[in-house]
Parts: sequence; structure tokens; C-alpha cells
Amino acid sequence: MSSILSVSNISKEYDRQGVQALNDISFECNKGEIVSVVGSSGSGKSTLLKLISGLEIPDNGKIILKDTVVNDRSVFVQPEKRDCDIVFQDFSLFPNMTISENIHFGINAHNNKSMIDELIALTDISDILSRYPHQVSGGQQQRTALVRALANNPALLLMDEPLSHLDSALKESVRNELIIILKKLKMTVLIVTHDSEDALTISDKTVVLNEGRLEQLDTPKNIYRYPKSEYAARLFGKTNIVPLDLIPEAKYSFTQSSTGRDVVSVRPHQFILQDEGNSESFPTIEGTVRNIFDSGHMSRINFECKGLNFFAEIENTDSINLGDSKTFHIKLD
Repeated sequence: MSSILSVSNISKEYDRQGVQALNDISFECNKGEIVSVVGSSGSGKSTLLKLISGLEIPDNGKIILKDTVVNDRSVFVQPEKRDCDIVFQDFSLFPNMTISENIHFGINAHNNKSMIDELIALTDISDILSRYPHQVSGGQQQRTALVRALANNPALLLMDEPLSHLDSALKESVRNELIIILKKLKMTVLIVTHDSEDALTISDKTVVLNEGRLEQLDTPKNIYRYPKSEYAARLFGKTNIVPLDLIPEAKYSFTQSSTGRDVVSVRPHQFILQDEGNSESFPTIEGTVRNIFDSGHMSRINFECKGLNFFAEIENTDSINLGDSKTFHIKLD
């Protein structure tokens, strides 16, 4: 599989603040891959996007875009000459231009009429071309920005938090639309997001950044199931950090930085009550129920085991009372 983007040993420090924004980052985007970059605020996600797009210059390392070196110690290719386009977080549509005018406001957009027509049909925005950005929905604005970015047929599409400003009801539908469009076009995409659900749903590969360092590089599913740190585990949703000596049967573990102990990430749904059916082959731990929170079809149980607090998500809690001693099976992958 051919590489569209190669990032090698990239570092960036902001002198005035003395902040190491990125430290020795390396990864690749192969042709047709959707790669997500995730991390908490200040992890270096936005800086990485700026370096790849040419909006900032790295201190060290090399960036290769479609077999062309665009950054190293002796080379810097201007942003407008790089074979990539970017969709910004706020979509950056011109409010005084119609949707059609926004789409055609590009360096080579007028030379790509057939492609633009195809993209407009694919994204289903032909009926809003005469409207202005404030007259269309957030999802339609995103599709407009996407068409504008793709009009020049870039080798790499960069997306900066494309779903972050959408409310939860709209976000899911727009995310699904985005997946369909990008997969149909077989685009190579780098998406920066703080939302692990975006990474799990959209991307083929995920780069996890933590304070400017590469924490983990893997498929989002593997990071969810087999995180290499507590930071990566918690970034991808609710979890319990369980000492390995409580479940020595676990096939994977990582060292908890705060304690130096070998631990395992156990998601709340991986706990099964002993009386819930076929769970005899799974490792078990004993715990005392401290709290029960009913949330509709699932209930959250907080329980204590050897002085540590864990929580499980259980469907049927009718037979559970506060103070009960319960055996929990752990359904490990």
C-alpha cells in the first residue's frame, strides 16, 4: 500500500512559552486510509495539523506528501503548493457568498466543473446552491466545505475537529454522512478530533497524542481493547483500571505511571454477575456493592474490592442490594 503522507521524527517547540508541542512524532497515512489524531486539549493535535498543512514550520524532522518532501532542514514548500486541502473546525464559509460561490472560490475550482458537479450530487446539496451559509443546516455547511476542499482533488484531505460544534442529535447523522462520502471517494484523510467516538467510527488507524508525545498508534478498536497506557484507556471511554494481580489470567497489561503497577483496562460492560448465565470460564473478582444507579435499560453498580472502587454496567439489578457481596466475572478479550 502506497504512502500518501509520511511524518518522520517531527518536533516543534514554542520558544516564548517554552512548550514542547510535539516531540519526535512519526506515522504514515496510506492511500485511501482515514487516520484520526486524538488527544486531550494541549496534546499537540492542532500543531500537527498546522505543520502538515504548512501553516507552521517544524523544528526537526521530515514531512513527505505524495513522494514530495515538503518539510525538512533544507526544504519548505508553501501551503498553497502542497497537494492537500483542509476543512476547518468552523468550516470557514464566506457569509456574503452563496453556497455555490463558496464552492467555486478555489485556486483551480473553475477548472474542475465536472468533478464539482459530481461532488455536489454525491453530497446532496444541489438544492441549496443559491442559499447563504446562515440559511442552511450545520450538516449542509459541512458538506459545502467538504466539496470546496475536494474540488481540487487533493492527495490528502485534512479535517480539523469537523464535528465538534454540532449538537449530539445532529452529530451522529453528519458523522454517518461523512463516512459514506469519504469511503465512496476513496479519499486519504487525516482527521483531528478530541472525540474518541469519531475515531472509533470513522478511522482506519488512530494516532494518540499525549503532551506532544506519541502515546499509541494502532487501529481504534485495538486501542479501545488493548490500550498501552491509562491515558489511552480513559481517552477511549469509561474504564476501570484493575491491578493485574486481581486478574492474572489477562493476556495483556500496561504499567500504571502513577503507581508503577501492572494493570488492565476493564470496560464497565465487561463485568458480568455470576448468576447471569454462561460466564464460568471468565476470571472473577469479589466485591461489595456500594451504589446502584438506574439509567433505564442499564444500571451502573459501584462496588469495592480490596479497597479499590470499580463500576460495572449490568442489565438486571433486581436481585442486588446495597452492601451485598457479589462475584463478578470479567469477560476479557
